[in-house]
Amino acid sequence: MNWEELVFEAKPFDGLLVLDVHGHIGAHRPFQLGAYSAAQVAQTATRMGVDAVCVSSLPSIVSDWKWGNEEVAQACRDFPGLILGYAVPNPYYEDCDIAPYLSMPGFRGIKVHGDMQGSLPLNDPRYFAAYELADKQRLPVLFHAWLPSEVAAATDVAKRYPNATIILGHSGMTARAAAVQAARECDNILIDTAISSTYDNAIEVLVDKVGADRVVYGSDISFFDCIHTMGKIALAKLSDTDKEKIFGLNAKELFRL
Repeated sequence: MNWEELVFEAKPFDGLLVLDVHGHIGAHRPFQLGAYSAAQVAQTATRMGVDAVCVSSLPSIVSDWKWGNEEVAQACRDFPGLILGYAVPNPYYEDCDIAPYLSMPGFRGIKVHGDMQGSLPLNDPRYFAAYELADKQRLPVLFHAWLPSEVAAATDVAKRYPNATIILGHSGMTARAAAVQAARECDNILIDTAISSTYDNAIEVLVDKVGADRVVYGSDISFFDCIHTMGKIALAKLSDTDKEKIFGLNAKELFRL
């Protein structure tokens, strides 16, 4: 694979399985998002040769969990196979039941963002019903794991629910050392590459510390264009085999594709 040609000539990553495990749709007032609709995310993914992107709805995280999850369900219907869905629980509603969404076409896992949900710890018992579903159905759970404290809480969840796969989002950034330790402790923990502004050689460091099998491609679209992280992985000093694992092969079975 001529990675330099793909990046520097802005070519789509055709002929390579690319599965983005960390995406969002929907507006979010604190941030100026340029392209946040499902159609815009699908257009960006197609333009870059991304085979599928798994998204959660930002409104489902911060305000209306029912409306937001319905938004994702519609996106899965509108763009079958290209857009996959995370169901988002709201821990403040006792009647919150995401099980029906997990049985809908396109849904592949659960997304939890404690920081945007009142800074609630990720291992708060109010999330346990969702984790029990993930454990029973052997689903991935994507955590916002920006801080070491969030990684610690996610590690506790991974140990409580060993049949679920815990994806530590953003954890190559400020919580990199904690994420590496967590992945070494728990076989059901993966690290995603949605690390936004990052240290030099972060991708190489993660692979060196935990192995390419434990790292998955995530972009954090629509906060960031998927091109940002695709370029970092493509130009990383790694073997083609390792890059192919990170871009899609590691997530293929996880997302039942």
